[in-house]
Amino acid sequence: MTKGVLGVILCPMLDDNLLYSLQKDPEEKHITLVDHSSNVSVRRKLRLAGIPFDVVGWDDVLGWRYEPVKDAFNILILTIDLGLHARPDVLKSTVEERTEEMQPFVDAIGFYLGTCGNYEWDIPAWSDGRGFKPSETFRDSNGRLCHDCVGVNIAGGPKYGEMQKAFVAHLFVFPAMATNFDDFMDADAADSAATEESLTDEMREVLGIEKGRDGYLRWLLSLGGYQNILKIDTGLGDHEEFDCATVDVARRTGLNIKDAPEGWASLQPTDDLYARCKGFLQSRSEERHGLRQVLPFEMHRVGLAVLRGISYGEDVHQRKAFGNSKRGAYRDGVEVADPARPQAQIDGLQHHMVGDDGRVRLRYVPAGEAADPGFLLLGEDQHHQRGAEGHGAVRPDFI
Repeated sequence: MTKGVLGVILCPMLDDNLLYSLQKDPEEKHITLVDHSSNVSVRRKLRLAGIPFDVVGWDDVLGWRYEPVKDAFNILILTIDLGLHARPDVLKSTVEERTEEMQPFVDAIGFYLGTCGNYEWDIPAWSDGRGFKPSETFRDSNGRLCHDCVGVNIAGGPKYGEMQKAFVAHLFVFPAMATNFDDFMDADAADSAATEESLTDEMREVLGIEKGRDGYLRWLLSLGGYQNILKIDTGLGDHEEFDCATVDVARRTGLNIKDAPEGWASLQPTDDLYARCKGFLQSRSEERHGLRQVLPFEMHRVGLAVLRGISYGEDVHQRKAFGNSKRGAYRDGVEVADPARPQAQIDGLQHHMVGDDGRVRLRYVPAGEAADPGFLLLGEDQHHQRGAEGHGAVRPDFI
């Protein structure tokens, strides 16, 4: 049984891939969707698939008000704006910022997005380098990154190169791209509109540019010699909706539709990503089970910081369980409990472990979850809610 929280950072262009994995997996899941304007597509598809989900605000997550189901498989989905693919630097900074913010609230992260212009950007490797929770993204069968949504759906960069050679000057369209075509085109709508606005009627006549956004798009495609759409049927999403949306894209672009031969579409990166993410949680569940076995006898030896006799959410001002000691140690500018002094491990936590409402925010934090054995990283966020932070961050229900 899978236990813990899988965080998902999702581009709407790949929500069909996530939905496919959720429907294929028979295990019970508790899904929470972070409220955002970019989640309209995945919200609609979850409802159509009959998959129940809750909604939470991102501020509520950051304020420690997200409550995953204990001892269950939880998935926290955070969507990003589809249009970020047109601004690689903003895409990169946004994803990295959200990844760091998500650390205290998840056990692993699945990146359901492409690098889109950030060619050497291996997000899981970036996360590993910072000591973050385990994470993964789309890769081909040889472990190479799938750099964009087309690569994800045909299994990687090398195969993408083969497709470009086999189908020169084709517009590659897969289900989510067809059904999200307007959002996809809106990414650089401002720049296109400004360019189009600068064109005089005489210039349009000479260049052969029809009025309107679609007219400008048809002209751009003609410059590249595009004549066909290559329709890549991944088997994902609603087939009827895909067919209708592709016909509409063809009408607007003036291109003919050509079906990709069998063998090009592949769900290998999608299957592997979901399996690896679940594997992270299952491995951590086994570690937690092992820790439960030693807790009663070997707390000091395995380096656990423990709040003895205090439950999560209990008001410590009503129950005088802590002493007045403020003893602690400092390491790398972060206040930590001194592992060499068991009493300091308990007493030194009071200020940091207790929120402004007087309630405990954490129970146990294994040393293996901290940056160094025996060290507990604690702090206070911008809402003055105290809890774990940094490399050693865990949720209140970790054990």
